[in-house]
Amino acid sequence: MKRKVLLLFLVVLLVLALVGCGTLPCDPDWIRAQQEVHSYWEAIINRQYALAKHYCVPDGIWYNKVDEWEEYININSQGEASIIISESQFYKPTEVIGNIAIVYATIYANKIAFPGSSSWEVDTFEYEIELIEETSPPGDWKLK
Repeated sequence: MKRKVLLLFLVVLLVLALVGCGTLPCDPDWIRAQQEVHSYWEAIINRQYALAKHYCVPDGIWYNKVDEWEEYININSQGEASIIISESQFYKPTEVIGNIAIVYATIYANKIAFPGSSSWEVDTFEYEIELIEETSPPGDWKLK
């Protein structure tokens, strides 16, 4: 009898653990919006452009910016040159109003003349990235 009760308790505990954040968002909206922006830039940094588009509303502003960033990276990485994009940094607190979030991100692109070179240029980009909360599944954010 004790074994059955213990087994039932473990099964219930496992179900509760698996449900976890699935039905209710565990993180505040602003954190989930920033995470989506971070994932977008991480995909661009790793040159996974199709994945970056996954984080966007199809044919939206940021969806189309993926192609611009791919071209920017390819043009500035020709020959011996290389380009390194840093992780996104947030320069202002994220604003969430209803189902819209605005994330303020700074992106640094380092252009290195050739491997081992000590000379490089840094381009700085500051973006106000607008996201919309998806209704299906609820709680997901997409870059507009």
